[in-house]
Amino acid sequence: MFVLNFKHRRGTTLIELLMFTAFFALSSSMFIMFFMSTSEQRIRQQLITTVEQSGVQIMQTLSNRIRSAERILDPVSTTSGSVLALQLSDETYNPTIIGLSGSVLYVAEANILKTISADSVTLSDFIVKNTSVADARASVLVQFTITQTTEVTVPIEYHRTFEAVVSLFPDDIESTQCECTIPSCTDGTYQWQYCESDICTDADIFLPC
Repeated sequence: MFVLNFKHRRGTTLIELLMFTAFFALSSSMFIMFFMSTSEQRIRQQLITTVEQSGVQIMQTLSNRIRSAERILDPVSTTSGSVLALQLSDETYNPTIIGLSGSVLYVAEANILKTISADSVTLSDFIVKNTSVADARASVLVQFTITQTTEVTVPIEYHRTFEAVVSLFPDDIESTQCECTIPSCTDGTYQWQYCESDICTDADIFLPC
């Protein structure tokens, strides 16, 4: 007759169980911390990419408009401002006004207002300086800051300031526009006129200044 003898069988002790539980908890904590750290790095990289791409695109858009302008209407030479006014030969785009409203950058072409920056980023500190040394060598310094924040366990924010000096290269097409008043800031509102059927007309839109 075969009899099983459990008398000397070794079982799991309480100490071993506690050690296993502690090891499992430590391993889980390290895995969670590693996962969170990796996720945070990925999110931070996405923020940086979004801000960098947005800044380059906005600067390219501004540069294209500035280069095709005939002259800088505002600010005047050697001065700075928060709004850029450009004179263009094509009445469809004249004048071109660029300025910040809230956290969005806008461009007004005659009497049409368009957005330049996307809602996914916050744009601030838009500054323009007329760096022209002569009428034939007109240029403007453009500067702005882009910020983006993502809400995670700990909010992550990334911001960068973009700056460039852009020279004007008019197309030598003689302007046939009517002589309207120079755009200006009055009581915090930037106002201008545009040419419609050879008549200077007050724009229905405006930007803060």
